[in-house]
Amino acid sequence: MKVALTGRAWRTPLGSSIDEVIERLLAGERAARPNARFDARSYACTLAATIAAPPAPSRQARFLRRMGLYAVEVAAEAMRDAGVSGGERVGLFFGYGGLRAHWDDLMPAFEHQQADGAAAWERGLALLHPFWILQHLSNNAHAIAAQELGARGEGATYGGANAGAQALAGAIRALAAGAVDVALVVGYDSLVEPETLVELAARGSSVSTVLAAPYDIAAQGFVPGEAAAALVLQRAGRARAYIEALDGADGEKGEPQPALLARLVRMLARPGDAVDGCGLALPGFDAAEREAVAAITGVGAPLCCIMSAMGQIGAATSVVQVIALAELLQRQRMPPVAGLRASAPGPLRPLLRAESSNHRSAIGLAASAPGLAGIVRVELP
Repeated sequence: MKVALTGRAWRTPLGSSIDEVIERLLAGERAARPNARFDARSYACTLAATIAAPPAPSRQARFLRRMGLYAVEVAAEAMRDAGVSGGERVGLFFGYGGLRAHWDDLMPAFEHQQADGAAAWERGLALLHPFWILQHLSNNAHAIAAQELGARGEGATYGGANAGAQALAGAIRALAAGAVDVALVVGYDSLVEPETLVELAARGSSVSTVLAAPYDIAAQGFVPGEAAAALVLQRAGRARAYIEALDGADGEKGEPQPALLARLVRMLARPGDAVDGCGLALPGFDAAEREAVAAITGVGAPLCCIMSAMGQIGAATSVVQVIALAELLQRQRMPPVAGLRASAPGPLRPLLRAESSNHRSAIGLAASAPGLAGIVRVELP
């Protein structure tokens, strides 16, 4: 089922306003910089694409960490953008990257502990925030947003690297079944913190030495990023675009196998769609992705990559792609693959510079470990 996109908002490494981010995408800018969250010089990946502006002051800061605060912010902005308010028929569907106990909290609390556990409180446990467990609940932002917005309809919180695609697919199913009249979808995630950087380096997924774009012959891993984004979906209304979404998993420990991407593409893509790729910058995966997509869209379909500009943003990916692709299609412009110098051989047409486009539809792909993938399709009215 296609549903109407009626409201949107985001916080990204390229900015917070829709117009600013789209202009920077079209200019081919990359948000990768030395990690602004902490001194990462001792880590395998020293680069990150971070959100520059802090969350707005909020009374919910006691209960939410930084990314959760962004999530609640964009949820409220998207509702205002759509001109809707809460109620019994408004459902919330949140996608979050997963439960991660941040080291910046735990290290001071445990660095002076002893094996016998003696004086554990005095040795550092007293430093933990009294709401530390509450701050890390995966559905915390969902609950606070529901309360603040008065959204009392059906909903769910999804976890994992493709949680944004899961949340979109769940919201669309709820709208199709008539369980809700309005669905607010929020995806938020950060891959730039120490615990995540260690995991990405162990997997060989993040860039280490040479910064090269996805689909480039020199590609050797991606830049970690972060984002929060929200959409309002309705069965009918003043549509900015129409949206479809699917998610999938294949049980792999690392990135999903090409067969999973191929299955999702066959289910949702159409000949003539423009393409926003996964952007993992892993040569074998990039090549297999291009083959799978070209079999449906055609070998000459333009290939852009929002994640080359923003870094990999985990659970926020599919939600960000919907916003960006809807705006780009309306403007009849497609952005370059930021940083692309020499495209690796293969089907599809990686864009070296922004170009005019008469496409009225596009797909966005997302993939990450462990074996997770998502796809969105955006079509103009």
